[in-house]
Amino acid sequence: MSKRRTIYKGFNKRRKNRMIKIYIVGASICLICGYALIQFKNNNMFNNIKEKVTSIELKIPFIDFKKSDKNGFETFDYDDVSKEIDEIKEENNKVKNDEVKEEVKVAQVKGWNVYTIQVASVEDKKEISEIEAVLSKEKVPFSTIEIDGVNKVQTYVSFDKESIRNYLENIRTLYPDAFLAEVKMPVLSLEYTNKYSYLETISEQLSSLIDNFELESKLWTNNKDNLNLKEYNTILTNRKTMVENIEKEVEQIDYEGADGFKSNLITYLNNVDRNIEEASKSANEQKYNISEGIFLNSLQGYLAFINSI
Repeated sequence: MSKRRTIYKGFNKRRKNRMIKIYIVGASICLICGYALIQFKNNNMFNNIKEKVTSIELKIPFIDFKKSDKNGFETFDYDDVSKEIDEIKEENNKVKNDEVKEEVKVAQVKGWNVYTIQVASVEDKKEISEIEAVLSKEKVPFSTIEIDGVNKVQTYVSFDKESIRNYLENIRTLYPDAFLAEVKMPVLSLEYTNKYSYLETISEQLSSLIDNFELESKLWTNNKDNLNLKEYNTILTNRKTMVENIEKEVEQIDYEGADGFKSNLITYLNNVDRNIEEASKSANEQKYNISEGIFLNSLQGYLAFINSI
């Protein structure tokens, strides 16, 4: 009896274990099927999203997007766009150049000639001083200008050639090699755009300054022995105003390419301004030769200014 119970008892235990295994296997199958279903859904979702993303047309300059393999990975290549960049730069430069060409204007200061008598062309400063001492003693107006490293001593000056020729024989009694010289002042052309329109004003004022010089030239020609001081001082006063106005315009120059023009013109204007004061003082003291020599110096200075640019 005891033995049968034991056998039965063991048989019943094996039956219970079999049921547990069945439950475990069934649960595992359910889990596997559920997982597969989820993966299937996720895979479809991924593909839907991917299809939507890849359906968008990408428009990024200079980058070429393309599919590279069956796994759906995408690669991109950078094209050599140096040629395109150069073409764009060239086109931009062309546009800029066309704009500049359209805006460029030219202001001109008229050319003019004066006549003088040259008595010497020397390098030795001591010799120059000796020549100037003789001319001062004889009350002959003079001024010295340096051209290409050589000092040229000149006397008298006028816009009228014949009025200067009248002095030539007298000067030759002092310096036999003296000769009539024509000094040509070339046309001064200034290119500018609307931004630098003050260059046009400067050119107009310089032309007015030249007209003022011509008035003084006529005054010396017509009133050599009896200078009209009132008229002379009016000419000088007007000149001073012109110089001040030009200086105001010149101060506006603010680009590197015109630095030389600006500094040299200011130097010249400062010299003319000093000459005005000294010429007026000498004329009022009836030292006319000094005043006329200063006039010659102002004209020589203009030539030096033109040569500097």
